[in-house]
Order: sequence, then structure tokens, then C-alpha cells
Amino acid sequence: MMKKNLLVAIAIIILVTPVAAASTMMSAPMKSATIQQMNVPLENFTHTVMVEYGTTTTCPYCVIASGQLYSIYNSGDLDFYYVSLVGDQGNANVWGRLQELGISSIPDVYFDGGYRRLLGAQSTEQPYRNAISTCGERDVPDIDIDVDVEWKGAGTLKILVTVTNNEAEDYDGHLRVYVVEKTSRWDDNGGNPYHFAVLDIPIDSNLTVVESQQGYTLDARANTYTFKKTWFGALHGFGDITQDNIMVIASVFDPDSEDAVQAAAAEPTLADGTTTTFQTNMHQFITALKMVFQQVLSKIQLSH
Repeated sequence: MMKKNLLVAIAIIILVTPVAAASTMMSAPMKSATIQQMNVPLENFTHTVMVEYGTTTTCPYCVIASGQLYSIYNSGDLDFYYVSLVGDQGNANVWGRLQELGISSIPDVYFDGGYRRLLGAQSTEQPYRNAISTCGERDVPDIDIDVDVEWKGAGTLKILVTVTNNEAEDYDGHLRVYVVEKTSRWDDNGGNPYHFAVLDIPIDSNLTVVESQQGYTLDARANTYTFKKTWFGALHGFGDITQDNIMVIASVFDPDSEDAVQAAAAEPTLADGTTTTFQTNMHQFITALKMVFQQVLSKIQLSH
């Protein structure tokens, strides 16, 4: 009986530890300083920068960070993707990534896996912009990522990620793939929905891609590595996701420095490659029909 009670106690500890640990994350105060603006043109970016943002729904200063990151993303000025790692809502894979990054105070933003890091709310978005620009100019291996996502319906995604090595030597790396909601079901402390909040990290794996064989034509796929995964949202409590609100973001990290070297993303398409659902197509058809009807009605009125 005592052994049974001990096993039950251990099971309870395992289940509640992530939640308890998330609740101990401390909010870092706002930082105010004069920041010199960096002007790095997009053509000088060597790769797409990967940004990981640690937060919880109870963090007051995270409201500022969330708004600033989303504002920068919407501007289209910089080549980057970002994900929101919501510590008190995400699953074990999300919490595991927070632990890998070493996040204990929030907001905490990691740029390219930690090449640059900004802890605490910033008085303006300029520090974030500068960090992205600094990362964007880094010398990184010539790696390409192609992401393809097929919407299977019922909250299910068929994910295909291909990593291509354009270097003259083999490349060892680590691939992480994040399933995110563009507009999250979770709100920050200010009552605003998060953006690109991570639901799951279904692919978290080492990879080795052989050197580019540009002088050979025997096997054009020799310098590529492809990952396939069918992700069932319902198994993770997200069977209610919608095709138009989902994105899959992939990033390759250096296994030694743990810095990101490339990122890419895709939204789900149907099997025929289209991005619209039947309901969207029908809505567009009805809208067009109304416009034609109004034009005909106007001509009839003018004729009288």
C-alpha cells in the first residue's frame, strides 16, 4: 500500500511540476534607455531570423512586449518570424523549450536561439529591431528550409519540412517545428490575444545533411533532409483549430552554439494546393453575385 501511495505521489508531482514552475516565472520591469537605431536593409540579411518570446498570461509587462513584437512583424521591415511560448498554457513540449532557453523571468526574448537576448519590457520597440538586425547580418551556413503544410480537416495537419545544405561540407544541425495560431486562443494580461502562440513543437530532432553535390547529377536530393509528420490537434486538445488561423514555423539551430541559422514558415493548403476552404469560396461567390446584381439594378434604374 505504501509503495502504491508513493507511485501516486510521484505521478502527481510529474503532472503539476510544469504548471507550478510556470507560475514561478517573475515579471521583469520595464527598461528605459536611449537606443541608437540600426538601419540594416533587407538585402543585407544573410538569413531569416528566428525569435522566441517567453511569456505567461499573468505577466503585466508582457503586454508591452507582445504589442511591440507584433507591430514589428506587421511592418514587414525586417526578415524574421517569431513565436510566443506561453508558459502557463502550452503543453510539455512548449515548457521544455522554455527550460532549454533558461527562461525564468519574463518577458524574455531570444533572437536566433540566444545570439541576442532582451530581458524585461522595453520602453520602445527599437531594442527588438536592433537585435533582429544584428542577428540578420550574422555569417551563417548556407542552409535553406522549405515548409509544406496540408490541411487534412478536423484539426489535422500533414507537415513536410525539407532542409537543404548548400555548403561544400556536411552540416549537422537541429530542427524545431512549431505549430502556432496566428491569433491565439489565449489572451495576455491586458486582455489582448497573443500572436503566433505555440500549440506544440511536433518536430524537435537532430539532422545531418551531406555536402552540396553541385558538380554531380546522379542524385539531386543528396544534399537534402526531409521530415514528415502528421499532427493531430485533437490529441493535444486543439481539435478546434481552423485552417485560416494556423501557421507552421520551422527553424534550424546550430548544435554547438544553439544559435538559429535559418527559419521558414507556411500556412496550410488543401490537397490541391489551394488555401481557401469551401466556405471561403462560397462567401466570395456570394459577394461577387451581389455586386453583379447591384450593377444590373443600377442600369435598370438609369434606363428609367
